[in-house]
Amino acid sequence: MNLFKRAGALALFVPVPALASDGLLTLVAGIPVLLVATIVFAVLLAIRSRNLIKTLATILFVPTLLFGLYSALDAVTLLRDFGTENFSIGLAFFALLVLVCVLFFLIVRGQSKTR
Repeated sequence: MNLFKRAGALALFVPVPALASDGLLTLVAGIPVLLVATIVFAVLLAIRSRNLIKTLATILFVPTLLFGLYSALDAVTLLRDFGTENFSIGLAFFALLVLVCVLFFLIVRGQSKTR
């Protein structure tokens, strides 16, 4: 429980640029990070050495998910403008976030292919 108190105290001092409603964080940082993460997880999914890959995928997934959730604060504001390019950018961001989560699930859950 002490860890949660420290994390909560640290969260109070984190700057909140993601609360801006212009979509810049999503477009400039969020989508490229998730695109690179998708490519990395797709490559990791193709590698056979399972234990090392699962550990590496977990180490890469945690910061990617945290940054994705942080960027989602900005991406949610883009979904208000249905039918515009902002809506498409927000939708692409959340699609990439879901794809990264699915690829991570497949890597961690995957059966060993060495029989």
